[in-house]
Amino acid sequence: MSTRPSVAPEAKFARSILNQYLKVRPGENVIIEGWSHSLPWATALAREVRRLRAYPLVLYEDEEAFWDGLAAKQETLYGAEPAHEWAALGKTDVYVHMWGPGDKLRLTKLGPRAERAFAWNENWYNTAAKAGVRGARLEIGRPFPSLAKAYGVDEEAWTRQLLEASMVNPAALQRAAAPIARALERGHRVRVHDDQGTDLTLGLSGNRAVIATGTPTAQDRKNKYRILSSLPAGSVSVALDPTVAEGTIRANRSCYSDTTKATGGVFEFEGGRLVRQHYRTGWDEMFKAPYAKGGRDRDRPAQLRIGLNPKLHDTPQLEDIEAGAITVAIGTNRFLPGGKNKSRYFGFVINAGAAVEIDGRRLKLPRAA
Repeated sequence: MSTRPSVAPEAKFARSILNQYLKVRPGENVIIEGWSHSLPWATALAREVRRLRAYPLVLYEDEEAFWDGLAAKQETLYGAEPAHEWAALGKTDVYVHMWGPGDKLRLTKLGPRAERAFAWNENWYNTAAKAGVRGARLEIGRPFPSLAKAYGVDEEAWTRQLLEASMVNPAALQRAAAPIARALERGHRVRVHDDQGTDLTLGLSGNRAVIATGTPTAQDRKNKYRILSSLPAGSVSVALDPTVAEGTIRANRSCYSDTTKATGGVFEFEGGRLVRQHYRTGWDEMFKAPYAKGGRDRDRPAQLRIGLNPKLHDTPQLEDIEAGAITVAIGTNRFLPGGKNKSRYFGFVINAGAAVEIDGRRLKLPRAA
């Protein structure tokens, strides 16, 4: 008696991305952008596109070849906009992007040369928006040996979390998000507290909350920079009243940047302003210089975000969307409805597991699986 073979993880992943999130339809043109380290995922996505009777086109870049070209000072060539690639983009319905190059630490050291190598970026968004593209940027392309070492995480465990979190049903994320968004939009005061020294009160002012569940919406496609949803997804974000903040929040999650991380963050507020900002590690690398240049209102409360994804735990670059994670940010919030803070600074701390009350009423939050 034969048994039906189980579906490989890569195939399950591809089906989740293309069916649940991007809803690829027969006859659509799909571009998949991948690198050496993400080729297995690109291959699985191409197979799934064909299974859906759509048309895949894989844009592939080899990591070693990329660095060879930069060693030969070809960054201006890299930054060009080849007519054949742009023509394909103009005929594309769905775009799936995976991060590259993999060695972000090496890329950061290039400085202005890296900017020239990616000079096409702004016009990419213009062309994609004109074509009506919808798509996703997949975090599964981020894990890389040098970056895992810099973060102090296990690359295999990191990848596994991203795989599982990318297969969470977006409808479940939406169900979890809806009552949280309503409460944030209708409330006046938020209290975040735990038994480890966090007790912070923040102000709400009726701003619209932004729900991110990974499925592109009509509203997203009105903003060219939101054409590509980030996956995994799962958060509710709202701009805060910049004049209200009293108390302390202590982080129990790391803050990750493209190349490093900060730990042990503490924000202390009085009279609507940050009066003390401390990190156990990573302050100099991540926040010191940007804060010094942040300008006016860099110390004002800017954003509250609540994470929804149950398959993440202190995950690099996704630490803020872990289920039950509460992010409090200061500085700029112009990217959110009602956000008027024009500071050049954006600093944040994250506490996962604290209680949240809105106008004295406990808010039910999702928790990690």
